Amino acid sequence: SPLRTAHEGLLAGHLGVTLKKGQYTRTRNVDICRDDFHDFLKRFKTDYVDVMMLHNVDEDADMDEVLKGKFMDLAQELKAQGKARYIGLSSHEAPAAIRAVQSGLVDVLMFSMNPAFDVLGHISPDNTEEDAEKRKAELAREDNERVFSKRKELYNLCMREQIGLVAMKPFAGGWLLSTQKLKKAPTAVQCLSFTLAQPGVSTVVPGVKSLWELDDVLRYVSASVEERDYSDLVKNNEWDLEGSCMYCNHCLPCPVQINIAETNKLIDIASFEITPLLKKQYEALDVHAGECTACGQCETRCPFGVEIISKMQQGAALFGK
Repeated sequence: SPLRTAHEGLLAGHLGVTLKKGQYTRTRNVDICRDDFHDFLKRFKTDYVDVMMLHNVDEDADMDEVLKGKFMDLAQELKAQGKARYIGLSSHEAPAAIRAVQSGLVDVLMFSMNPAFDVLGHISPDNTEEDAEKRKAELAREDNERVFSKRKELYNLCMREQIGLVAMKPFAGGWLLSTQKLKKAPTAVQCLSFTLAQPGVSTVVPGVKSLWELDDVLRYVSASVEERDYSDLVKNNEWDLEGSCMYCNHCLPCPVQINIAETNKLIDIASFEITPLLKKQYEALDVHAGECTACGQCETRCPFGVEIISKMQQGAALFGK
């Protein structure tokens, strides 16, 4: 197949994720990863990807396997063969991401960034030192400041090491744009403006599921200075995403094949009102919340501490199965 030309943009492909019985599954099996990567190239009719993203590395043990084992050998082999220009890595956890950057083995980092994850302790250029100290005193938990500090350390490390920092989840899985916990939810433009303003960020990859959402994102391009202003987010101290599902599917695979993210989404909507359409969508799921065996595997994988077993019980109660 012909090589892509520069005007066609940049193409990223993941290494370390596959489908198992139709469900998203993270894997470090090099044979599966090699086959899936070549299938990706074939489907996109290309000879290479610009960035080969080592997928979803959050835990120390997994990072050891990714950086020091056969998985990294495969990534470097594919790069040496010209099938990837750069090696990237995606993560939700700053300590793990810092290890990856310090290893010297990755060129690009994709990391979850948005006002909800980063705003605690964030000081705008107009704030005084006195404001900064007051802000720190307002932190609800001592570890918030520690987490915030690690995230800022990561961003600055990427900038120093010239690692391309790609911000993912700028709207926290859509939660920021629709949350009932805030007096006024931020706009997509404000979230993008905040994320792009963070140290070292090269670009942001917002997820959309409709043309309307795409238009909402593209408003950033023509937005005024006032529309891009996120200072009110900096002053807001109501963020609390712990336990909130971001619908990212990192909890999968489920042993009984529950589509956890989609199920959680319907449960969250149902907490406001159960409509006939919502019931129909729930009925259409291949496996329902009531079939959860409470094995707990999903909860060990969730980056956001969601009590998934409890959510499944809630769903079964709401929908009757």
